[in-house]
Amino acid sequence: MGTGEHFRVDRTMKSSITSKDRTLVEAARPAAEEPASTGQALRERLKEITCLYEIRRGMSLELPVDNICRQIFEQLIPAMQFPQIATAMIELDGSRFTSENHGQGLTHELQSTINVNDKPRGQLRVFYPEDKPFLVPEEQRLIDAVASDLGRWLERKQMDEALRERLKEITCLYEIRRGIGPELPLEGVCQQIFEHLIPAMQFPEIATALIELDGRRFTSENHGQGLTHELQSTITVNNTPCGQLRVFYPEDKPFLIPEEQRLIDAVASDLEGWLERKQMDEALRERLKEITCLYEIRRGLGLELSMDSACQQIFEHLIPAMQFPEIATALIELDGRRFTSENHGQGLTHELQSTITVNNKLCGQLRVFYPEDKPFLIPEEQRLIDAVANDLERWLERKRLEQTLVSIAEEHQRSIGQELHDNLGQQIAAIGYQARALEKTIFASGCVDAATVAASIASQAQTAVMQCKQLAQGLLPFELETNGLMAALQAFASRISATYKITCNFVRKNDVFVDDNNIALNLYRIAQEAVNNAIRHGGAQHLTISLASEEDMLCLSICDDGRGFAGVDPKRGTTTGMGIKIMQYRARQLGAILEFLPRAEGTEVRLKMRMG
Repeated sequence: MGTGEHFRVDRTMKSSITSKDRTLVEAARPAAEEPASTGQALRERLKEITCLYEIRRGMSLELPVDNICRQIFEQLIPAMQFPQIATAMIELDGSRFTSENHGQGLTHELQSTINVNDKPRGQLRVFYPEDKPFLVPEEQRLIDAVASDLGRWLERKQMDEALRERLKEITCLYEIRRGIGPELPLEGVCQQIFEHLIPAMQFPEIATALIELDGRRFTSENHGQGLTHELQSTITVNNTPCGQLRVFYPEDKPFLIPEEQRLIDAVASDLEGWLERKQMDEALRERLKEITCLYEIRRGLGLELSMDSACQQIFEHLIPAMQFPEIATALIELDGRRFTSENHGQGLTHELQSTITVNNKLCGQLRVFYPEDKPFLIPEEQRLIDAVANDLERWLERKRLEQTLVSIAEEHQRSIGQELHDNLGQQIAAIGYQARALEKTIFASGCVDAATVAASIASQAQTAVMQCKQLAQGLLPFELETNGLMAALQAFASRISATYKITCNFVRKNDVFVDDNNIALNLYRIAQEAVNNAIRHGGAQHLTISLASEEDMLCLSICDDGRGFAGVDPKRGTTTGMGIKIMQYRARQLGAILEFLPRAEGTEVRLKMRMG
């Protein structure tokens, strides 16, 4: 209430009293006393206005209630009619605040109720000794005005504190949401929550918190026993309860309900959202590891790999895709053979496994091991192991199919060569012998022309026999089985020179002995196919076949001066031709490296393999 406003009220009241009681005043007071009485009233009104002005000016929202009460006493007592003996008391929500020198026996009083948001919260009481009268209604009006100011201050204080609490809530939730990224571990997220939740509580200096999740406990600093007074909120992830957030106060400190419960529920909800996103993120990461693992395995499982290399390729990508790659090991069992990853040892009895079936026949299994105290991520890791085992099955089926096709081709070559040598060649030779006999008979009868025809038939039959023999030797290398690889390659070079009327030389830099007939046959067939391709597709006129060994490394080289191999990518070694694919397969069977190298004139086919 402003100063002018108080004056207007006073003038109104004075006017009202004068009009109603003018006769009584004139009768009761001598005319000489009127100026003194008016001056006294003005002084009392000035004290009242000054009191209210100073109280209102000093009522800052930053001050605590006890300071405000002392400020009221400091201004209200001097404004009373008898300030030297007056005392005051403010009662608020069970608390009592008194002015100086307040004691017993002061039973004569004026009081005013303090209302906050239309609800009584306490009262303001002013005391005089019983022999001193109050100046009624002036002092009652002042006390009512002060009580009203205190009520409004308390309302603003409540609103300010509510806004501050709401700001603490908002700041807490903002900082928590900003800080809990999916890259953080669960422990880091819980500490982040404690860091911002505790300061947002009503009593942060004594509050502690606990998060329980799936049997694990995360606590704030200074969390200990005896804090049995608490608020809590359930943490539910994907509609399944998995833990709770609990905040503790000592039993003598009340919680600010519902505000603090609402904040704890909001934080628990944020943690739920983070856990769901974390689960989804981890599931996506696991799925990405699965996809990457399968992609790399499928990309690397070429038919050129040996069984051992294929298994190591699988271990190289399967182990990092597991939940605990640093301690996981793997084992592949195939047809009685065992292939293991690095650091595989005893005592790893906790495992997942998947059977390996080739052409509907069980031939082994893929097994992945963890120490017993580490759980598998089922069904995700089982699904991955099954997929890898399935890829290995398909690779083995293709590998065996390739081996079967080459074996069939080899068998057909042997069969045709045997047929040419034993049947067709013998029949043509018989025709030649009969033609020679017929020639002699006809010549003896004097029919020279007919004898000449018979002689021609005999010559052509002899040539056909020689060609059948050469074909049979190419299809069925008798020299290889009889005298070994070097003699067979020498005979092959001579036969090529004689058959195609070109230069084909065999060069041996040192003596090379290959005891294994299967290895010798594959080397011979590779040389044979390389020479035939150079002649038929490259138009080569000069060829050199060389065989050498140095420091347990065997090298077979076929150089030509032709136009190169049609359909061959020298860098990648890929081709569309079946003959070269079979050459590559034979090299893989030997564990050798087969290269097609362009030269200034022609091409070199080079094979290198380790002996021993």
